Amino acid sequence: MTKPAPWSPVRKSRFSGLTPALTAIVALVCAASLLLLAVAAGVREGDKSIRRREGLIAQDMVSAIEHILDSVLTAQSGAFAALPGQPCERVARQLAELRTHVRYVRGINLVANGRLYCSSALGPYDLALAPFFAPVPASTAITLIGGSPWQAHVPVMPLYVPTGQHVGLLYVIESAYLTDALAHGIRYGAGRVTLSVPGAAAIDDRGALLAAGDPARHAGARAMSSHWGFAVDVAFAASAYHDARWKYGLRFGAAALLVDLLIGAAWLIAFAPRRLLLSAVRRGLRHGQFHVVYQPVVELSTGRVSGAEALIRWTHPKFGAVSPTVFMGDVEGSRLLGPVTRFVLERATTEMVRATSVRPFHLAVNVAPLDFERKDFVADVLGVVDSLPPNVILILEVTERFLLEQIARTEAVFETLKARGVKFAIDDFGTHHSNLDTLGRFPFDYVKIDGQFVRQLERRGDQLVKGIVALACHFGMEIIAEGVETEAQHEMLQRLGIRYAQGYFYRRPGSAASIAEMQRDASLVRYAVSTPVR
Repeated sequence: MTKPAPWSPVRKSRFSGLTPALTAIVALVCAASLLLLAVAAGVREGDKSIRRREGLIAQDMVSAIEHILDSVLTAQSGAFAALPGQPCERVARQLAELRTHVRYVRGINLVANGRLYCSSALGPYDLALAPFFAPVPASTAITLIGGSPWQAHVPVMPLYVPTGQHVGLLYVIESAYLTDALAHGIRYGAGRVTLSVPGAAAIDDRGALLAAGDPARHAGARAMSSHWGFAVDVAFAASAYHDARWKYGLRFGAAALLVDLLIGAAWLIAFAPRRLLLSAVRRGLRHGQFHVVYQPVVELSTGRVSGAEALIRWTHPKFGAVSPTVFMGDVEGSRLLGPVTRFVLERATTEMVRATSVRPFHLAVNVAPLDFERKDFVADVLGVVDSLPPNVILILEVTERFLLEQIARTEAVFETLKARGVKFAIDDFGTHHSNLDTLGRFPFDYVKIDGQFVRQLERRGDQLVKGIVALACHFGMEIIAEGVETEAQHEMLQRLGIRYAQGYFYRRPGSAASIAEMQRDASLVRYAVSTPVR
């Protein structure tokens, strides 16, 4: 079994009808957008990761401070609760002894009627509770102050525990213990950790007292103690955010780049057959692998060959004859369209002028939709028109589907070429949602009835073809029936008053010499008409 060409219909990509330049641009835009979006997502993820770490560290710091407060509150709590209200002279020694069992505190004080009257460190003394709490709390409470009467510039956290009516305990917790706990957050990567009590002061991990309006009090992530009411704010340094953004941006970008590479590989795979095909067409044009064949157009009433349609053919040195359906769709969407159209125009006019002598003679050439968008299309057509002898008329066949999409440009091309004697035929009429506006807007000379309607004559009657004939007559156009294959079709078309026809019934496409031979010997046409194609 012969191995199919790499660009054969068996291997053609499902994307082969798309313009590769357009798909490449779309792919590049998508790839660049994906990369940018991925990097942006990575930057956002980097910020999220830092905020998550800030939140986790803040929760850990809250737990650490809560542990300090809970351990102070619970240590020897029963023994301590019995002391407030008793004379200091009686309980001072016991108070000092119990103090040794409590960690984290500078001193423990007995309070009665809003005044401190006994200290674990100093014994009896008299000091208002107001520097610590005002008014006296009715329940267990904490606060943060910038200093105490004993050390004015050393922040402390007073903890007041009421033990009875107008009596209680005041624990003075050293800020050093608090800042040591906060410093663990720095070791975890935080840039600054702040402890604050609502309505009171705040301290950071270095033990510095923060003013009420200091933005550091509310920077980064915040965690609150549901039991004690204090808050811990954790903020990472800007460099940490920068590093995280780079880390996640690169990670996400690398993933997007991998996807882009996969997209690129998919594009290469999808369009590999098309690129191979166009490369082969380019080589074929250079090496003379293309030629033109001609299908005669017969005048039904006389059997005379009045013209021919030029059809491109490709004979590949390795794969043999290649059908135009394999390559023309891709050629029409590429830069090879100009050279291919130019080749057909020049080869067809040269061969037919040289081979035929009967005049007038109509030579039809198919033009692709994108031909009308080429800047040099009109010049290409006029170049061959100027070389034609009198009574050799060039007909350009155009599909109506394209006319409805490119009206302004098409009208300009029509006007220029019609002025120089070029005629136009609307090809495959009735197969692309035809409408009367198409026939009325453009000055066509011929309407070509598609072969599918000709084949229906024997099965479904002639009403549809009659309708097309009536439309063409209304707009003053001649009709050419395509795809005639049987004598019955030939006779029905003749009865309908159709003047021209072409198809295998008359002759298969052949060389320019075969057209000239049919012109010289009308019996060849009559013989073809009387002999069904097998």
